[in-house]
Amino acid sequence: MNTSLTTAESTPLVSVIIPVYKVEDYLAECVDSVINQTYRNLEIILVDDGSPDGCGAMCDAYAAQDERVRVIHRPNGGLSAARNSGMDIATGEFITFLDSDDWMYRGRIEGYMQCFAKHPELDLVESCIYYSSSDKPCNVGEYVGDPQAEDRILSGAELMEQFSMELYPSSNPSACNKCYRTQLLQGHRFAEGCVYEDLEFNLRLYPHVKAYLFWPQCNYYYRVNRSGSITEYNDAAILSSVADCYENMQQIILDLEGQMAGGATMSGGISAVDHRLYVISQMTKHLIYPPCSDLRRSSLRRALIPILRPYVKFLRSRPYESRYRHMLLARNIMVFCYPLYMHVYVPLYLKYLDVKRKLGLDR
Repeated sequence: MNTSLTTAESTPLVSVIIPVYKVEDYLAECVDSVINQTYRNLEIILVDDGSPDGCGAMCDAYAAQDERVRVIHRPNGGLSAARNSGMDIATGEFITFLDSDDWMYRGRIEGYMQCFAKHPELDLVESCIYYSSSDKPCNVGEYVGDPQAEDRILSGAELMEQFSMELYPSSNPSACNKCYRTQLLQGHRFAEGCVYEDLEFNLRLYPHVKAYLFWPQCNYYYRVNRSGSITEYNDAAILSSVADCYENMQQIILDLEGQMAGGATMSGGISAVDHRLYVISQMTKHLIYPPCSDLRRSSLRRALIPILRPYVKFLRSRPYESRYRHMLLARNIMVFCYPLYMHVYVPLYLKYLDVKRKLGLDR
């Protein structure tokens, strides 16, 4: 995309919401990446979430230097509460999010606005993330897609099906690699007091999407496993937070079942029956492959069993569909006997994958 955005009509206001908490070493790189965007018509909302270090003063200094910066100081309430506070005061026609230990490519927002200008029906555009744990050279700003497949617009129903039913969907659960038309977000908020809030947010939001575009450019640098981050990956963090992932999805299913019992037939732009089925599929995928969990380690599998078994039991009597035979087999073994799945099926399946890899059959 190389269309220049120069006229006032083509430069709508974009609100960039950045929750800030204990990130003194990273905050300048983060905020500078927004201030230096090629797209200038920005409202930069820094939400100081009761940070006990110097982040609050740094936010105020940015506001004094750049009139586009607005600062909220609030008691600590977590990432979701901080994002919600930013959404409450955002005035832009579009909203995008950035975590304060990450940074964005300087042409990211201009690229998003070019997508929306080219396809006025869009209410959601998503691009790619570069993960700092990747063994590849940093390619932030690189176009990584197939030009032949460019501009394929999905309805909310198509997006929801792809997101939940595909093993490797193009849509990422993160909220930070997307730009939302603000009108789409009306009535939607991040669940507070839990982690995996992005997945919960998207599972409730996607049925309301009318038109979605995946733009395959790498625009976001995600700092993986930073010490002190809520996404720091270690056994204690995984075991203390993983239930949130399933609790969120279970609640969506229960809410949908309650609406269906009350006579509701639609959920956003899709049927309530399909919405429920898609969330069940997503929850099943996450139980078969628990997020951020190295299932090669028997000690972790053993520790996960008592935490995840209630959610497996919850899904046992509910419908499940998949176009993948190995997923159907895994699900059936899992609901029949979860310890058998963890201690027998998973090790055998991982050995099967290792053999395929050694024989070069995984390509």
